[in-house]
Amino acid sequence: MRRRLGLLLLLAGAAAWGQEPGQTTEVANTERNLWSKLQGQGLTGALRLDYYRSSKSLDDRTDFLGATTQLKILPTLNKSLDGKIEARLTNPDVGDEGATHSKLLEGYATAHFDSADLRIGRQIIAWGRADGINPTDNLTPHDYTVMLPFEDDQRFGTTAAKFDWYLSNEHTLTFFTTPFFEPSKFPFPPGMMFRETRPARTLRNSETAVKFNKTGGGMDWSLSYFHGYSLLPEMHPLPASPVLELRYPEIDVIGADFARNFGRFGTRGEIAYIQTQDRNAQDPVAINPYWYAVAGVDRTFFDNLNVNLQLVSRWVPHFTDPNSIADPSVRAAAVINAMNFGLQKRANYGLSTRIGNKWFNDTLEAELLAFINFGRGNSYLRPLVTYVFTDHTKATIGADLYRGADDTPFGQLKRNQSVFSELRYSF
Repeated sequence: MRRRLGLLLLLAGAAAWGQEPGQTTEVANTERNLWSKLQGQGLTGALRLDYYRSSKSLDDRTDFLGATTQLKILPTLNKSLDGKIEARLTNPDVGDEGATHSKLLEGYATAHFDSADLRIGRQIIAWGRADGINPTDNLTPHDYTVMLPFEDDQRFGTTAAKFDWYLSNEHTLTFFTTPFFEPSKFPFPPGMMFRETRPARTLRNSETAVKFNKTGGGMDWSLSYFHGYSLLPEMHPLPASPVLELRYPEIDVIGADFARNFGRFGTRGEIAYIQTQDRNAQDPVAINPYWYAVAGVDRTFFDNLNVNLQLVSRWVPHFTDPNSIADPSVRAAAVINAMNFGLQKRANYGLSTRIGNKWFNDTLEAELLAFINFGRGNSYLRPLVTYVFTDHTKATIGADLYRGADDTPFGQLKRNQSVFSELRYSF
């Protein structure tokens, strides 16, 4: 209890930095000057208190009170050189003496030229124009176990180099490369024994990507190519062992997307062909090459009611039913891989929807996010309500709800369905 109270007081003190009564004038002026200099370099941040009923690690632990401090600064050296540093310090389980973790989300420098930008360092690069489901978004990872409420909270950067060449006001050619592959963090069932094999961080194993992007003129669109490694692992059985090996297979992704408005209707589409290592479908455990597509429409009704609908499909040309595999250890690994990648049938279809509205001068906002996988009948539902008290303080409550059989993508997460809340102070 003392630990929890102490941390809360620490956060409260941080929020009131520079406003403590009884300071000497000299100390107060020094802190104000330092604070002004940092603000001049684009310093912003947030102090967050979060409650989660359940963890996101496929275990049975409950009742988490967490505290997070997140800081971002945008230093500028001159007109030709600037950067970004954003870091997060979090303890997801203060009440049970949980460990405090720090993570550098982004930390990079950007050199600006007459018609190009070169960015080097740890950076988040999100590709794709569809709403939240992006077949071409393969460059930087997600942490699906983080106990924070928003989708952007899952992202963290990869150390890479990105070069944007502005061919015109509407056309950009982007090059990306990194030898520092880092996978997404994914929850695994309890009791599973595995060893992880990642590609060596060498120049020979560097990931590369190129994208031609067009914006303006009525329709936005892009074409892209990525060569690298899957952010999600394949599980492979080891001979005469209960241990599974986690591998991140080499992939090539050719993708395209577009966005165009027709009056009050917005349309978006995205498609990718994912060429995996098992090109001829010889390995019963490995993921076979597949097509991945999203197409959607959204419209705003009245003043603030926005409705977004998207159809999602994955199609495996050379599909083999993993449940037909005779060897039980190979079958078990193949079933898990097909489930995690959403490829349990030759043709896999789903529907996502996001409905949001605002009231009372945008101080009250509600959103309902839902995803349904057809065929196997599993679904995810996330209601979210946010109220803005002041320009700096807001509160959020919501829930993660999963439905379906245990051998379906969302059904396997049922033990982690949860209600959650957050109180945030931003500065």
